[in-house]
Amino acid sequence: MKITNDEKNILNIIKFSPIILVILVSLFVSNIYLTKMEEAFTKEIKLTKQKYLIENKQIIKSKIDNIYNLITYEKDKSEQLLKAQIKNRVYEAHAIATNIYEETKDYINKEELLSIIKKVLGSIKYNNGRGYFFIDDVNGIGILQPLNKSLENKNKLEFKDAKGYQFVKTIVQTIKDKSERYDTYYWFKPNNNKDTYKKISFYKYFEPLNVAIGTGEYIDDFENDLKIELLLKIKKIKAENNSYIFIFDDKGTVLSHYKDSLVGTNRYNIKNNLGKYVIKDVINFAKENKKGFMRYITEVNPENLEKQDKISYIRFVDNWNWVIGTGFFLEKFNKEIEQKTKNLLSSKEKSIREIILLSIFITAVFILLSFYISRKISQKFIIYRSKIEDENNKAIEKERLLIQQSKMAAMGEMIGNIAHQWRQPLSAISATATGLKIQKELDCLSPDEIDSSLTAINNSVQYLSKTIDDFRGFLNPNNKDRKNFMISDSVDKALNLVSSQFAAKEIEVIKDIEEYELFSIENELVQVLINIFNNSKDILISKENQKRLIFIKTYKKNNSFYIEIKDNGGGIKDSIIERIFEPYFTTKHQSQGTGIGLYMSQEIVRNHLNGTLMVENVTYIYKDIEYTGAKFTIEIIIV
Repeated sequence: MKITNDEKNILNIIKFSPIILVILVSLFVSNIYLTKMEEAFTKEIKLTKQKYLIENKQIIKSKIDNIYNLITYEKDKSEQLLKAQIKNRVYEAHAIATNIYEETKDYINKEELLSIIKKVLGSIKYNNGRGYFFIDDVNGIGILQPLNKSLENKNKLEFKDAKGYQFVKTIVQTIKDKSERYDTYYWFKPNNNKDTYKKISFYKYFEPLNVAIGTGEYIDDFENDLKIELLLKIKKIKAENNSYIFIFDDKGTVLSHYKDSLVGTNRYNIKNNLGKYVIKDVINFAKENKKGFMRYITEVNPENLEKQDKISYIRFVDNWNWVIGTGFFLEKFNKEIEQKTKNLLSSKEKSIREIILLSIFITAVFILLSFYISRKISQKFIIYRSKIEDENNKAIEKERLLIQQSKMAAMGEMIGNIAHQWRQPLSAISATATGLKIQKELDCLSPDEIDSSLTAINNSVQYLSKTIDDFRGFLNPNNKDRKNFMISDSVDKALNLVSSQFAAKEIEVIKDIEEYELFSIENELVQVLINIFNNSKDILISKENQKRLIFIKTYKKNNSFYIEIKDNGGGIKDSIIERIFEPYFTTKHQSQGTGIGLYMSQEIVRNHLNGTLMVENVTYIYKDIEYTGAKFTIEIIIV
């Protein structure tokens, strides 16, 4: 087999284009990758700075938020803790009094019992001497007041606190109810008869003496103890990166600091080396913003850095008026960023070297592989070229046979149609001629009857001539030009060619034609319509004892024209509906069909009419009767 110059060029392209392409792609990809790497490196440095700054901010924020939550939690539950504490104290005192009563009830009277209990409970102090127990009787008379003896044996029933609340009456009611309860009121502290403070007390009924034993604590005293405990806890919390946690009150007094020497000092009016009141600014920032990041220059520098630029996260604790915070120094931050940048640069240079070496290696491998594959392709090309030519020849021959079979099938149908079409006019000519002969023999033939009979014979001959023209036009192989035609004319031509068979088989045609002028190959469309009509006819004649109907509907929608043909033959089985357009597929006996009619119809619509042919089963109502049948839809795209 001789190879042409074009084929040689193709083989050269197959051989060398992959190699050239691999080299170009390798250079292109490497260049893009290195450019992207440079961009990514620059972006990564920027993101690293941002990320590291965000991470450092998040660390100090998380630390201060946790401390703030701890303070808030302890502060919020301080009243509950206080209540639990004084209740436990009263229960302890009540247990002591009960034990004394149980041990002495058989040999001392109530006055002696009261004296012993007063002596024992009066000697008990707690909370650094602030806490004590008191006893009141049912009349509101103070029985025990260790820190204010003037109130003992005094009727306190009408005592009122700063807000007018008569708390002693609550004590009396507790005795009467033989119960226990909490109470809150505002009262003076020992050695301070000017100011009142919120106090929480707990009373419990003591039945042997019909009195109430109680104790109480001022909330601010309890919170002060709580503050000291919290400051000790916070002092033990370590901040990251040698940073430290600081706490001031709103007056500038240092409450907690890594330098113990600063705790208790007031730094509100102390300036830094730039003349700034740092602590004052921090406190004002906390009061105004409640929480947030603040950048400032500080003189307190645990690592003796050259620059003292610092970012801190600060929060303000309401009610207690505390300012808590921690931070990091930017000089150390920048040094860490610089080190990270060096590491990234080193990693980048290493990656570039690896990429270049890898690119060279991959390029070499692909060049060798491409050369090998191109040689194999060249060899296969010649083999496949021969096979393709053989297959093309076979396909062309097969297509030619299909077309020939389709033409033969169409001619067979046409011959049958001609026989049906001519039967009636030939019978009419025969009957007229016979009538003329008989009348002549009987000598009763008039000139008018001769004219009438000859006219009838001529009409039948003209009908036969028109039928011949229609069939000749349909079968004419040269009648394949595109032209303008009315869709109704095409439908009528197709129906005329099968009308005699439809009439013989009592098939009724119902038309719903939307008139439209198409530019296409009319003869091809007529052939498709006839194939579909014949397909419906074959189905309908197999149905006995029912009306045989074919519906034809045409309409335009968007940029397409549609022809719908449906029958009432019961439809096509679901198992075969997808196969009816395959060549040689038929449900008829071999003597009744070749199975190429619908296949050729689809080929004609697709390749010659610029459209599609579809089929589906439909159920519909006609004259109040439900029918089921196959619906063929021809869609022709309007150019």
